[in-house]
Amino acid sequence: MPSEQTNERILVCVNYGHHGERLIKRGANIANQLRCPLFVLVFDALPEEEYKHDKEVDMSIFQELADDYNAKLIIEKSHAHDITKIIQKTATNVAATQIMIGQRIESIWTNLIGGSVIDILLHDVPSADIHVVPKSRADEPEDWGFDRGVKGYLYQNTNGTYQLRFDSGKEADYEGIFFKHLHTDFNNGIFSFHYENKVYEVRVTGGTVSSLVDIDENTDRF
Repeated sequence: MPSEQTNERILVCVNYGHHGERLIKRGANIANQLRCPLFVLVFDALPEEEYKHDKEVDMSIFQELADDYNAKLIIEKSHAHDITKIIQKTATNVAATQIMIGQRIESIWTNLIGGSVIDILLHDVPSADIHVVPKSRADEPEDWGFDRGVKGYLYQNTNGTYQLRFDSGKEADYEGIFFKHLHTDFNNGIFSFHYENKVYEVRVTGGTVSSLVDIDENTDRF
């Protein structure tokens, strides 16, 4: 690791709806090696009311990642056709010298604007190097396989499991967001909730949570 901080400034661009955790980690690793500031830009072009529950979960995860890697989180809400303008403005504001984008997200943005995002950024932000990280190394999942999130509540059963319900009540043990699998007629999916300033996701099968095991870390936190 260099003994002195460099003049590099890294901007990682993430599209809302894809956590891009590995991409952010790659940016954080480079920033750590170079001893330079890290900025995470989240581009949000989805309707507020229609996706409010999804955003409640995702934005918390983005903030958690930013805190973990000592990065500044920047969330920009705009229209899809303004993507390059938002990146250009943010890169200028933070004086970014390196801009990182995931391959799959770059392809989506390119399709949306009808032109190459990379070519535009190379022209509009000539002072920064542009990096397109391959999908396999950017943690970019395939299409999201869940319905939009809905508010839900977990009530503990006498056998230690938890029942998912959608009626609020003071006796509820946990309040969060339920994401139902698209290809099911039952309440199978993921329940996301906050606990001690962290975001946890647990599996729901037939409306029941067998144990509060966080999916990502596969460890029982409770």
